[in-house]
Amino acid sequence: MDGIFSADTWQRFPDCRGKRPWLAASNESCTRKARAVQRGASNLYFPVVESALSIPPWSDRLQEALGVQWDPIVETHPEDRAGFIKMLARGTLAPALKELALTPEMLALEIERRLSAHDAIETTDLRLEEYRQLTGGVAAQGLDREFEIRPQSVPAFIASLFSRLVKVVRLREVRAVRGFTRIQPPGDPESPDIARLSVRKDLDWLPAIEVRGEGIFLEFDPAAVSAWESHPDVRRRASTINTQWLSEWHERHGAGSSPLRAITPRFLLIHTFAHALMRQLTLECGYSSTALRERLYVGQADAAMAGVLIYTATTDDDGTLGGLQRQGDPERMKRTIIAALHAQTWCSSDPLCIEDMMAPEDGLSLAACHSCVMAPETSCEEFNRFLDRATLVGTPSQPELGFFRPVLDRAAE
Repeated sequence: MDGIFSADTWQRFPDCRGKRPWLAASNESCTRKARAVQRGASNLYFPVVESALSIPPWSDRLQEALGVQWDPIVETHPEDRAGFIKMLARGTLAPALKELALTPEMLALEIERRLSAHDAIETTDLRLEEYRQLTGGVAAQGLDREFEIRPQSVPAFIASLFSRLVKVVRLREVRAVRGFTRIQPPGDPESPDIARLSVRKDLDWLPAIEVRGEGIFLEFDPAAVSAWESHPDVRRRASTINTQWLSEWHERHGAGSSPLRAITPRFLLIHTFAHALMRQLTLECGYSSTALRERLYVGQADAAMAGVLIYTATTDDDGTLGGLQRQGDPERMKRTIIAALHAQTWCSSDPLCIEDMMAPEDGLSLAACHSCVMAPETSCEEFNRFLDRATLVGTPSQPELGFFRPVLDRAAE
């Protein structure tokens, strides 16, 4: 068995025959060499899962409250709409404004946002639609009781870095497996390495499960994120990971192709923060680390997003006990975030970890290890890749790299 895991060992064997015994009559052509993998290794199978939150029409709550007033308001010319709402607010619209907890000016802005977003709905990008619902600023409750959110006030202590805090009291997620990869996790939804579940015919169904639970949504302040990600050294760290990501992609798929996404400072920040927050929440709300899951909302340009949803990912009753969303109370959330950040300022593997010397061999993370930010793979959308603790708290030589360094400095005073 000496040398069994060496690629040179397998060069003298014939090419792979393309057989997949788990599929009947599968005999595709393959020109690659076989390789040895330990039986039961975690990289034998990586599922490619598509998921979506079950959200009722995003205007449901607003239209229900406005009732018969909705059509007249919408049909009013945009330049006159704000004045028309102010006029109605003195009479028939007053109860609806009280129910929605909105001023006439806020209602006008919410209606304008909904109308402008209606034409931009893209069913192929469901996360953008979920993000619009979660950041709508209005409490929403689905008629079928599958979705309910309650916006909270952002604590003043962290208001410079976060623009929105939302309790997701109830949610339903549907997850469907549409394929899988081996050896390497799926790097892109359209990756040619993704194996289909059936090679004999195209399936008109996919195996899926539904998960009911609760969660907490946090939206980062767009101005604060934009200012931070323009720092040259921050961009350099992200570029290091992105370069390695491109190199791995080209090695797997050829130099003529490129992944659909780039690893940006914004992505590293939100992803690493999600892991730090999940680790702290497991200590405070009683859930195990495998019971929580992240849902990242990251985008720029026309699809600008900067938020994260931490929610229960279990398929049993544990996901609806209320312990997680209760942590979304403003003061509780403030304490949780500060505690999570303090926990990231020191790792038991430091100084090796913070100096990137504990980084995984694939080079797709920097200051990250299992002692600080890595999470169970079932909880992470990216299979514990694209993490950098320095984006949260900085490094000893460059503390300004940390997005949350101002909060940590104020907390230490």
